[in-house]
Amino acid sequence: MPNEKDELPLNINPEGGLLVMGARGNRGGLGNFYTRSWRLVALDASTLKPLNVTWQYVGDKQSATASEFFDVRPYEELIVWSGKNRITLNPSNIIGTSFALCAVLDSRAVHAWGHVDGGGTLPEPVREAHDVVELSAGMRAFAIRRAQGNVLAWGLQPSGTVPEDIAQLNTVVAVSGSTYVFVALLESRRLVAWGMPEMGGALPPEIADLTDIMQASGGQYGFAALRSTGNVVCWGYHDHSAQLPDDIALLTDITRLACSTHAFAVVSDNGQVRAWGHESLGGQVPSDIAALRDIVDLVSNSSAFAARRSNGALVAWGHMPPMPEEIASRNDIVHVIGSGSGFVVLCGDGSVHAWATLPSDIVNIPPDIRQLRDIVAINANQDAVVALRSNGVAVAWGRENGGGDTSAVAHLLTDVRAVYGGGDTFVALRADRRVVAWGNADFGGNGEQKALYQLISYTKTPAS
Repeated sequence: MPNEKDELPLNINPEGGLLVMGARGNRGGLGNFYTRSWRLVALDASTLKPLNVTWQYVGDKQSATASEFFDVRPYEELIVWSGKNRITLNPSNIIGTSFALCAVLDSRAVHAWGHVDGGGTLPEPVREAHDVVELSAGMRAFAIRRAQGNVLAWGLQPSGTVPEDIAQLNTVVAVSGSTYVFVALLESRRLVAWGMPEMGGALPPEIADLTDIMQASGGQYGFAALRSTGNVVCWGYHDHSAQLPDDIALLTDITRLACSTHAFAVVSDNGQVRAWGHESLGGQVPSDIAALRDIVDLVSNSSAFAARRSNGALVAWGHMPPMPEEIASRNDIVHVIGSGSGFVVLCGDGSVHAWATLPSDIVNIPPDIRQLRDIVAINANQDAVVALRSNGVAVAWGRENGGGDTSAVAHLLTDVRAVYGGGDTFVALRADRRVVAWGNADFGGNGEQKALYQLISYTKTPAS
């Protein structure tokens, strides 16, 4: 991490007095079998304090006004404005497998780097695509959805190749990745899938026949999907969580899905959470948490779930040590995100905290980061964490060769708008359209990406 004197002067480059920070979401990618939420924050460029703005997806009639926004449609452009200041955020445009990284350029072409067997090299059909509208990732493969409604994939087999019958479709509206499976949602609200059959790549007939699917989410050994009726269905390896209990199957008010390695969890419209799967790995909700009716966010790591309440408190269950008092006592938690074996929380005062199943380096927050009170966004990979400060500086900690050591690129981690991650890497997207990666060099964490210079951007248009 750079020291205070090295941080100044900072090239903040405000977009007309309005700053927006935070990574836009994706379907699949980091973890590939656990769930996270994606929080964006708006700041006044002069004071670097939270600013109430209006958030609206392009083409949507509904909008929201707040200083923060949870991004649930990351594949769409997002307009943000306050008074005369107006910017448009590009759709999510960087994602990682566990072994490679990929970016969607402003031209809508893609660029990949990292390990060849993890998707780091583009096949010719993908290299020729210049109409990419969504990027998804599994453990060692990528998939893209094109504007014409078809999908392409590359990387490790079997998920790295789209079967011929699916490749011919031109009605795909969403693609979700898990460990070794991709699931595509069609305009008809049907699902198709490919990859390892036992992990969800083969749809049971009763699920393949459904025509009311709204979204799908993958765990390591299976998938769950939310229907327009408010019901949930799941399929995959039945010895590992894909057996839906009857009481949950009867629910018609489910609004959120989450997956860990061996369990699934759902939140109902009344704020109640339920789970199934391996009982000690998140499949059984403790009675005191099951009694709550104020859950507003639900995330997971590989073996546990964490839920944020409307009062700013946090609860968790599964294979985790007891929550530290410094986290359990808070009522100002604004975001929580999972790593491989732990959770990181961002509080309203701009501080960060973490706890994990030991050994995990994410709990060893350096003193200079622990004392910060200007952190506005967080992200994590398998065993490292990155925090984005309101002044545009990104700092990290955790396993040194997995993204926790920024010493080689710290001088470049200014003017940052968003940080994305792979399994052992992080990628920072700067306001000046420079891309900086660090972590495991073999998997793409090899410094500034000169091949992407001025070809990819966080915002589509400047403020006017």
